[in-house]
Amino acid sequence: MIRYVSQKQLPLEGFDTPPGMILDPTNRWVKLRDCIPWDELSESYYKTLCSNLGRPAKDARIVIGAVIIKHKLSVSDEETVEQ
Repeated sequence: MIRYVSQKQLPLEGFDTPPGMILDPTNRWVKLRDCIPWDELSESYYKTLCSNLGRPAKDARIVIGAVIIKHKLSVSDEETVEQ
């Protein structure tokens, strides 16, 4: 089952973060986020899934982001989860 709604990247100021947690706009992951065509990648990802059977799919941004982290850091699946 797919439940995707385009999020059209929110600016950092649009996030409701806990007090004291500020996302640094110079952080490498924050910079990379702005370069990724999330909607296009999400569309490709969801084409491989059944739209009306099973549990809802994980958000494409989580899956795609995990794959990017895994490959950029050259780490195992377990280490990717830790990151």
